[in-house]
Amino acid sequence: MPSQTIGHYSSHKHKLLKEFDRTSGLTKAWVVARYGKEFASTLKREARQEFETLIPEIPYIKGLRAKAFNIFLLVTAQELAVYKAMKKHGKSPAAAWALCHQAIRLRAAETPRWKRWLLRRFMFSGLVRKIMERRARKQQKVRFGDFGVEYVVGEGDDFDWGINYLQCGNHSFAMKHGGEAFAPYICMSDIALSDALGWGLIRTQTLADGCDHCDFRFKKDTATQISSKTPEVQATIERIRNNEAKQAVTADREL
Repeated sequence: MPSQTIGHYSSHKHKLLKEFDRTSGLTKAWVVARYGKEFASTLKREARQEFETLIPEIPYIKGLRAKAFNIFLLVTAQELAVYKAMKKHGKSPAAAWALCHQAIRLRAAETPRWKRWLLRRFMFSGLVRKIMERRARKQQKVRFGDFGVEYVVGEGDDFDWGINYLQCGNHSFAMKHGGEAFAPYICMSDIALSDALGWGLIRTQTLADGCDHCDFRFKKDTATQISSKTPEVQATIERIRNNEAKQAVTADREL
């Protein structure tokens, strides 16, 4: 099992805060439009302070195969910082997640189209499928720090390949650092990522929903289909999706 350490990011604090500030800059107009300039300024400062406090506590998992898990943990820490700052001002977990969702959309949009195309092509390549088939045949439960996964390969048209998360380091981190009410929303960050990167992610349950595993299924050329078994989270997903659909229609009419 790849080893996990705490404190690794302490020496990277300046770089991580710089990235946090860049994301804050991208979402500034969105926050101002909804809450005003004064709250936007306060939130930026307090969320940054929360993130700085969390940095030494973010787990780091060694090994090349753990790279994606480390990226997800960093994103989770940023989102948790936003949630904790907004909670101080009486804002709901749903409101905090709406901002985090927007932040991921804006950051993902910065990834060049050619790079997104290459990532999508590789993800659904014959090579990746062979690797997943080999891992699935072994029927092994693999550990990466606080993550525990097993691999599955689709048969027929349901999906190409998938991963069951039996343990989730993002969920563990959120629960450990005051994000109990926010944990189910953190899982929904995959909506914006799947939309932007073409994952074709289909998921019906998560550990944060109280299920025994998260069922990630990936299918080429398929729209993202993510739902939550937590009613208030599902309602938020539907509300944001409806708003985005209306905005898209308005944008088309203006062209």
